[in-house]
Amino acid sequence: MPTHVENNQAAEDTGEISINFAEIFQALKKYRISIALISFLFAGIGAFYSLTLNNEYLTEVKLLPEADSKMGGAAGGLGGLSSLAGLAGINIGGGGGGADALQPAMYPEIAQSIPFLQELAKAKIYNPKRKRFETFASFYALDNRNAPIQLFEEDKKSAIKDMEDINLPAGSIGQDMVNINKKDAATLSALKSSFTVEVDKKTFLIKIAATTVDPVVSASIANLVQNQLTKYVTRYRTEKVRTEMAFLADRQAEARKRYDQSLFTLSNYKDQNRNVFLNVAKDQGKKLQYEVDLAFNIYSSLTTQLSETKIKVQKETPIFKILEPAQIALRKTGPKRSLITLGALFLGLFVSLIYVFFKSVNLKELLS
Repeated sequence: MPTHVENNQAAEDTGEISINFAEIFQALKKYRISIALISFLFAGIGAFYSLTLNNEYLTEVKLLPEADSKMGGAAGGLGGLSSLAGLAGINIGGGGGGADALQPAMYPEIAQSIPFLQELAKAKIYNPKRKRFETFASFYALDNRNAPIQLFEEDKKSAIKDMEDINLPAGSIGQDMVNINKKDAATLSALKSSFTVEVDKKTFLIKIAATTVDPVVSASIANLVQNQLTKYVTRYRTEKVRTEMAFLADRQAEARKRYDQSLFTLSNYKDQNRNVFLNVAKDQGKKLQYEVDLAFNIYSSLTTQLSETKIKVQKETPIFKILEPAQIALRKTGPKRSLITLGALFLGLFVSLIYVFFKSVNLKELLS
């Protein structure tokens, strides 16, 4: 006994903290029932809470865009420097080298933009509950809870509680401005949070993940995002060429009319001036023939340019290889009820140990 006192006195003199494992074990043994009760109480609360969460189903789509050959012109001459910059997410393809301004790294921002979401919200998805196709707004307006224990109704009005509808007369805002009401804003917000788009910086692999309370709806949203994103990129890449093609098609139609009119005028002139030996008549015929040749040359040139532009549209159209298509999930992906229960159990164990600590330790001696 004197030895124990001397050891404690020595520890106090040196300023060290001594740990008596025997006392700790005795305290745990004494309060073992309290520790077990608190831990299992927390585990029960965690299990109950997990049962109030809706089941969620995940669908993933993986796309691989074609390599942009335009990037090889300016960046190809830089050798390995381009590859090293690519690993860091830096594009050194050159501003004037014809490089595509729409890089895969921009796809997530495009997919989360309001115009993209508005167009996506108009698309039809299949609702298994109603057994019909409807818009996402109609699906979102329903009570889609599927939790084993449903205590409270979904509070969808909380998302728009702090918003205000701004009613403006027609034509008071610019064409590039967007004005949406609270209901549509809540729908777009829910749609925005239902899917994600990620792009790998090294391989440019595009991964689209959609998560909702229904496996069919998740697969439908993932497939819609995939189709709309590829259409958006295709429109962007081919917009200039298609505008040029439309312009050439209009000019070709005008040139065709001019050629037909010139040819008709020449034929009519020849029919009315047969066996004419006057030089004036011959000169007039040559002039009409020249107009026919000129109109034909213009029409032929425009036809050639139009054909080349059509080929160019095909070349500019990007190709997306679908590595993993949208698939209806066969099992739920969340919530992880066992992990929630286990986490609550460890939290309860931690709280019970804190409780035992304050019950076993004399705070006055500890703070003195």
